[in-house]
Amino acid sequence: MSAELAWLDILNTSLTVLLILIGLLCLLTQRNVIKQVIGLKIMLQGVTLGLIHAGHLHGDVRFAETMVISALIVETVVIAIGLALIVNVFRRYPSGDVDRLTRLRG
Repeated sequence: MSAELAWLDILNTSLTVLLILIGLLCLLTQRNVIKQVIGLKIMLQGVTLGLIHAGHLHGDVRFAETMVISALIVETVVIAIGLALIVNVFRRYPSGDVDRLTRLRG
């Protein structure tokens, strides 16, 4: 039974790292601002999964749940600000290309 749990721990850790790397790759390679926000969202989901998995490994699931709720609140604020920036970018540059944002003003 412990070999089965070790396999699940490796799978959960691998999935966490994979989600964070996919989100980071999306942030670094995409030029469209909407795709970058989606990459940020994928990264934040990887962090949330990592918090839950770490809490499970240490046997303190309630603390992990508290951290996840805090992370979800921060994630909501980040996405709201990101969407406000997207609206501002698309007003000025309809293509949404972040390379053209040299003249964007508040």
